[in-house]
Amino acid sequence: MKIKVLDPFQDAKTLWLGLDKPELNQIRKVFQLITPQTVGSKHIMAGITIFSPGEASSLHNHPESEEMDVVIKGSGEVVDGIGNRRPFKEGDYMFIPEGEYHQHVNTGNEPLWLLWCYSPQGSLPED
Repeated sequence: MKIKVLDPFQDAKTLWLGLDKPELNQIRKVFQLITPQTVGSKHIMAGITIFSPGEASSLHNHPESEEMDVVIKGSGEVVDGIGNRRPFKEGDYMFIPEGEYHQHVNTGNEPLWLLWCYSPQGSLPED
């Protein structure tokens, strides 16, 4: 069967980002689920990132990709490249245009689970 059913905690490529500079409070665990390496995808890349309370991604962009995010659990804010902030909550969707700088911040009291998808395939920030 060509259809894949994946368990994010067993089938994903996992990585920690932000461990090299803990003082920035940008530590998060990433589960890469839909990638060329994991399932042979050609056009999209998707996974889940989990942020503890108070943690954030780095301010980053995906120069050639649009991004869609779905908040599975928790709440927070998305910050754009000039510092504008917009709150989000469980069940919300976000659309980030190609090349737009952005940062996800967990402002809540519980872990933030963020499902993300890039198209065409992009890369994750290295920090």
